[in-house]
Amino acid sequence: MTNSNPVAPGELIEPGSRVEVAVDDRVWRLDRAGDLEALWDAMEDVVLDDDERLPYWVEVWPASVLLGRWIVRNGAALAGRNCLDLGCGLGLTGMIAAEQGARVTAFDYEWPAVRFARHNAELNNVPQPLWTVMDWRKPALRQGAFDFIWGGDILYEKRFFDPLIRLFRYAVAPGGRIWIGEPVRTVSRPVWPQLEELGFFPKKLTTEKVALCGQNATVNLWEITL
Repeated sequence: MTNSNPVAPGELIEPGSRVEVAVDDRVWRLDRAGDLEALWDAMEDVVLDDDERLPYWVEVWPASVLLGRWIVRNGAALAGRNCLDLGCGLGLTGMIAAEQGARVTAFDYEWPAVRFARHNAELNNVPQPLWTVMDWRKPALRQGAFDFIWGGDILYEKRFFDPLIRLFRYAVAPGGRIWIGEPVRTVSRPVWPQLEELGFFPKKLTTEKVALCGQNATVNLWEITL
């Protein structure tokens, strides 16, 4: 596995705001550069390329909170296992899994996200996952390396379906499991029959309400196996 642009221990982070997120019996403190609206406004004159690079990583999404709950509930199964966190953002699910004893590799497409994720793991006093910058279209990973793979709200555009499905097939270990937190989105509906057609076995594990930042969201949690 490749660790691009490693974060130096003690590297200076200047957070713009802090959010606190309750997952089961623990409250996680997450520093970030600011909220999405403020950063978006600051990008007013930025010309975006095809990848857009919008700062979605600065928010904590309800799908990641439900995914975090599921990781806690299955902590014994994750302990000592190789796990892959897709689109780690501020680091919430990677930190939760590391606290459960999992060996976590966590990546994001955006370098600032990885910097804050590492900082947040230090802030919350949990073992550091291997944080790295990576593009899931070009994963620098060993084939079949991960017993568990997960991602919160990563299927919000159809253009992500094919590269993620290729990554699932490539990176999951024999008998491994993939967990996807998915808010109830119309755009995500076609991916589940597509997975079945390609030989995967998706099933919905639970649907729960997530209270976050004064709002309630309905979130599905899916498990995908081969």
